Amino acid sequence: MNAAKGFKRILLLSFVVAGVMQGAFAATTERLENDVMYLISHMEKANCTFVRNGKTYTNLEAAEHLLNKWDYAKDDITSTAMFIDEVASKSWFTGKAYKVQCGGEVVTSQVWLTGKLAEKTPVEQD
Repeated sequence: MNAAKGFKRILLLSFVVAGVMQGAFAATTERLENDVMYLISHMEKANCTFVRNGKTYTNLEAAEHLLNKWDYAKDDITSTAMFIDEVASKSWFTGKAYKVQCGGEVVTSQVWLTGKLAEKTPVEQD
């Protein structure tokens, strides 16, 4: 095989690999966005209060807060677990864990959101 043919094959292979990688990245980004919106939607609809830095907030205020944090951080977040752990579980300023109170039960938002994500059905995952 001559050098020109070899170079063309390598170049073609590079374009194919780049296309596959771009498609995989787009699918991962879409899945992440879908998961985050699913979680924020559940927070918005929950009959719960949200405790942030010792102060209680409504479900609507909590959802808005998480959406604002997501909008700010989404370019740096690479997974749903990372969103839950680094964006939706604690204050960036104080480091205090967020809590969700539903009825008499109080859990960290990390536990609550992880549970909601686990409840997501296959139909909702696409």
